[in-house]
Amino acid sequence: MDSFGKLMLNHSHLVVAIIILGLVALPIAIWLDLRHLSDQNLQVQATSLDSIISEIRGYYSRNVVGRIQQNSGRNQVLHNYQEIPGAIPIPATLSIELGDLISKTAGNVDYRFVSDHTFTNRVPHRLDDFETDALRTFRHPDNTARVVAKTSGSLFDRQIRIATPVVLAGSCVDCHNNHPLSPKRDWVVGDVRGIQELVVNQPIASNLFSFKFLLIYFVCAGTIGFAFALTQFRQASSFRKLNEELEAGNSFLASISTQISKYLSPQVYKSIFSGEKDASISTERKKLTIFFSDIVNFTSATESLQPEELTTLLNEYFTEMSRIALYHGATIDKFIGDAILVFFGDPETKGVAEDARACMRMALEMQSRLKELNAEWRQRGFEHPFRARIGINTGYCNVGTCQIQGYRT
Repeated sequence: MDSFGKLMLNHSHLVVAIIILGLVALPIAIWLDLRHLSDQNLQVQATSLDSIISEIRGYYSRNVVGRIQQNSGRNQVLHNYQEIPGAIPIPATLSIELGDLISKTAGNVDYRFVSDHTFTNRVPHRLDDFETDALRTFRHPDNTARVVAKTSGSLFDRQIRIATPVVLAGSCVDCHNNHPLSPKRDWVVGDVRGIQELVVNQPIASNLFSFKFLLIYFVCAGTIGFAFALTQFRQASSFRKLNEELEAGNSFLASISTQISKYLSPQVYKSIFSGEKDASISTERKKLTIFFSDIVNFTSATESLQPEELTTLLNEYFTEMSRIALYHGATIDKFIGDAILVFFGDPETKGVAEDARACMRMALEMQSRLKELNAEWRQRGFEHPFRARIGINTGYCNVGTCQIQGYRT
């Protein structure tokens, strides 16, 4: 585990403080960015409006007031006012030329004054689907809408289009119905002559860095989170390696303990590996019941047998006798050639008297089972049966662990 991981583990209060600080800093960063963005938008809007107003004022001064003054107050209202001294533009012409000025001044704003009934001396307006639908909507008899809007764009660029109707007033109706170049002569007051359209483009990608405080917060939080995740990954890798080593060690120890269990009495094995007793060098005095048995005339009874046959007989004999001993609660001490040494009273005991009675019951069952084994062996061709001699005694013994040159017994 690296030093950063140890620091995180040893100073958990510091981790909690960093998390709390991060949670508190998030709304602060958002508020700072919103304030910054609001200031920017207000400044941009104010600058744009100021420029538009300045251009409109200049336009009106040049093309309206100035021309009237130059002609001593005599004037006309014409669409081609620039060709006639003292003439001023009609409202439609004024709207079209103001739209051109606004589009040039405000880079993200476009203004259009369009109609499907243009004068014959003008180039017909090309209406797209939005403008055509807007005109159809405004001219419908049951229409009550005063604005038609549409939002479009991509993930990094948004656009909004707003259309409002151009409604003819009384003076406008007289002009359009009597003008020789008008394509329509039956206008009435309230008819929709056309639409004026405002298109605003908002490039979102260009304003991404307006959220600089929030971006700084996310960069810092992401860096801390990445470092924390990397630390956790490295710690997990270390723990995984430790677990693998522990599993390998446990498997080895389990295998060793299984092998050792074959050389120890189950009671002794259980008492050591369960922690009830340790393998320290110590002895204690206990009253035990000792059982000893061996086979009568073992040498002469088995001298005619082959080693493999003798091994088979002894394995069967010791297996059955051990099973009976363990059933009655005996602790198997050792096998000495053809002899068996077991005792009662350590490490488990039911009391001296009951241990002695259990030993007697065990001895009787061993004798009975040996008779059955002899019958089976005769059927398999072994002529000399086994006869066991048994000795039982109850008395005090020193029980414990001794050490000889580093080996314990």
